[in-house]
Amino acid sequence: MKKTLIALAAVAASGAAFAQSSVTLFGIVDLNVRNVRQGGDNLTTLSQDGIASSRLGFRGVEDLGGGMSAGFWLEGAINPDTGGTALNFQRRSTVSLMGGFGEVRLGRDYTPTFWNHTVYDPFGTNGVGSSINTFTALGSGASTLVRADNTIAYFTPNLGGFGAQVQYAFKETTAANAANEYAGVRLTYAAGPLSAALATASEGSTVATDSFKRTNFGVAYDFGFIKPMAQYTQGKFGAAKVNHYLIGLVAPLGAGNIKASYVRSDYNAAAGDQDANQIAVGYDYNLSKRTALYGTFARVSNKNGGTKSVVGATHPVAAPVTAGGTSTGFEVGVRHAF
Repeated sequence: MKKTLIALAAVAASGAAFAQSSVTLFGIVDLNVRNVRQGGDNLTTLSQDGIASSRLGFRGVEDLGGGMSAGFWLEGAINPDTGGTALNFQRRSTVSLMGGFGEVRLGRDYTPTFWNHTVYDPFGTNGVGSSINTFTALGSGASTLVRADNTIAYFTPNLGGFGAQVQYAFKETTAANAANEYAGVRLTYAAGPLSAALATASEGSTVATDSFKRTNFGVAYDFGFIKPMAQYTQGKFGAAKVNHYLIGLVAPLGAGNIKASYVRSDYNAAAGDQDANQIAVGYDYNLSKRTALYGTFARVSNKNGGTKSVVGATHPVAAPVTAGGTSTGFEVGVRHAF
């Protein structure tokens, strides 16, 4: 159960009183035993974030009257396998004004183009089955594949199932190149069992005046007994290009869900032509609304000297992948949300 705290009225130095309507403490702890085989190595570890990212956060809302409200969201990653380091709020740190006009949001947040990667991935871009294991920014140095700093965004209200998000991230430097610069838009439709979204963005670079360009589309349809989904992403940086595809499904079985996906990333010659395929299957078993047991298996097959891994480029837990070789991962764990 989420812990909702009723904030007390505070009196500022000027004597003015400020009341917060509500503040909620929330979080997720996700731990697993993971085995990874790659580069001739075989390593078993206690790891985390198999089906959800471990986190601790605070969010609040204040009723301003007249149909308007203000809100904040502070959310940070935690490392429950080791106890982690000092908590920061780099997952999300935003303040918002909301009303019939929609929402204006400022701060560090997910980018519009990342949403399609995770919403239309049966594994939600978590664990060894994440669809972005084989996707890269083509050496551009762009730091906005998932989140961006210093953003201002606008979200439309729901307009008969249609919606939109527009986001701009200030680079906050006079340099020509900035990894955090971002300008993107996402158009969505969700009504009944159908969900679809299109997003496109120009993203910063640290190595050239060219921007990293990303456009993606996702679609899902919930038949009840099965929910198939698909996504397509094209990334461009100068002459380098990647076409990234996913087909997947989520199907209820017993007290849980079967998940499966096939991912293919095709890189052109300018990007090294280092293509990769990934297959992933998993099952989540819900012990309650907040607690689940899970198991996931994934395998990445590289071509033409590629070195993509089931644990991604930033979280290696075994020897580097042999050029053109495979990476295999299996994890069994528990996730608890509060």
